[in-house]
Amino acid sequence: MFRKALVITGALVLATTTLASLPAGAATKVSNGVACSKSGATTKVSGTTYKCAKNALVKNSKLTWLSVDCLKTVTAYKTALVNLPKIQKRTEDTVANLEADIVKQKIEIDKANKLIPEFEAKIAVINTTLATLRADTANLVKNKATIDKYAGAVKSYQAAIKAYSAVAKQGGRSEAARGQALAQYENAKADISSTLEMAKLICAKGY
Repeated sequence: MFRKALVITGALVLATTTLASLPAGAATKVSNGVACSKSGATTKVSGTTYKCAKNALVKNSKLTWLSVDCLKTVTAYKTALVNLPKIQKRTEDTVANLEADIVKQKIEIDKANKLIPEFEAKIAVINTTLATLRADTANLVKNKATIDKYAGAVKSYQAAIKAYSAVAKQGGRSEAARGQALAQYENAKADISSTLEMAKLICAKGY
């Protein structure tokens, strides 16, 4: 019994000595947030590649293992954050130009809203006269010049209506473009927020 106790005691001492002699990192599984010492070093665990780096999302961070996906997402977030003021400036310039166009177009649209009904009324009157002249088949040759004149006037009024209608459509397109420009900027801000949240999730300690 005494000899057996000595064997067990000896085995325990050997085990303790062996564990004490193992490198500190050997007992620690590599994951996000685990301390490391060599910047840029990489390792692979269960198919995930980790790199020894500082987490740009953490103030005064120290070297830790971070998954490559974490680092890529943080980089994407930082890049988007830097680009946001440029996007904002472009958006402001675009919106300012569009709003200037919208003011000019509104003047033309107001004019169109007044003139188009007038032109349509004149076309109706002329068409009535034309119908009468064309019905007088006995005098078609005699009235040809007048008929051509009235028909030309109808075409001119129709062309004017078309032009003013195009102005109205352009005004609508400018309004839509303004809304789209503002929406794109808001989407850029939303993307930054979602990328940040994704980075926090992917870079979570122990992940």
